[in-house]
Amino acid sequence: MSTKAKERRAVLDQVLTARATATPTERPALAPRHLGPIAEQANLYAEHVALRAKHYDEAKAQGLILLRLDPKTVRTTKFKNRNDRSLLVHDPKFIKLTKSLAAHGQETPIRVRPVKDALPFEFEIVSGHRRHAACLALDVVTQGGFPIVAIVDAAVEETRDFVLKMYRENADREDLSPFETGAMFRQWLDAKVFPTQEAISVATGQSKQNVGKYIALGSLPDYILAAFRDPRVLSLRWSSDLTGACEARGSDLKALAEELAKRTPAPNPETVFAELIATVPKPKSGAARASESIKEGNKVLFELSAREGRYGIRLGKHVDKRLRRDLQHDLKEWLHAWIKARSPGAPK
Repeated sequence: MSTKAKERRAVLDQVLTARATATPTERPALAPRHLGPIAEQANLYAEHVALRAKHYDEAKAQGLILLRLDPKTVRTTKFKNRNDRSLLVHDPKFIKLTKSLAAHGQETPIRVRPVKDALPFEFEIVSGHRRHAACLALDVVTQGGFPIVAIVDAAVEETRDFVLKMYRENADREDLSPFETGAMFRQWLDAKVFPTQEAISVATGQSKQNVGKYIALGSLPDYILAAFRDPRVLSLRWSSDLTGACEARGSDLKALAEELAKRTPAPNPETVFAELIATVPKPKSGAARASESIKEGNKVLFELSAREGRYGIRLGKHVDKRLRRDLQHDLKEWLHAWIKARSPGAPK
């Protein structure tokens, strides 16, 4: 090999060696510690996409579609079962909900149904009035608006299906107050969605007695509600007594209620109730019948009633009917032991 050829070969080797040892600068290598979080985020995103796809397929199969809507295009319904106080910006629970939505976003969609010829509204709420009101409040103060996530339920067409779906979603959350429930049931009757209280009982699974108590509570005159300041504090067990006081005391009760409404500081609900029924004559013991519902969460396990030494038990609709025979046997054994222990002279 000539001297010049050797020189050219040496220069070429130098160039190739320099290229081989050069460190790339366009895409720096990731440190090993960075790979874990990136892989974790990728897995989480993949799971999120898969879950959203699953929800979309399920919703599509059921006639339901999940959308992000301008809350201003969604209207409330005349059958809303929320007291207006629950939708006020200074209500403590409403403030808590609004702050949660602002910080974490909307995790639970509302449910809406399409409406026609109602512009600017395109949808009507089936359930989620508080979430909608909170999104409306945030929409005003958020640059670019605050959309609301909604399930469009095209399957809700009949009014009865509509109100029952609204009722069930709130019942599952144990969120409606007794007064709101009573006002809702009364509205169903007024609008002839259901013909009778018994029909409401059958549709909701509530006992006829409780339906009557709820409706009586939701039908109390405005002056009674004003005495409590917030009707959502009313207890269902007060229903019969307050109704009886209205019938027995008339104008005297109205004057007392108006005085209680102005009293400062505001008395607690128990005090208001006690004063309103203080002079109402109690029914005779022979005609009295006490009844109590025993619940686990929002489900009635059984109702216990008593009258003149007679006791009755009505099992809740969620209790398996096949348990009745065992219950009767165990109850008989327990009652025999109970009476024997407390009444020495009782037959064995």
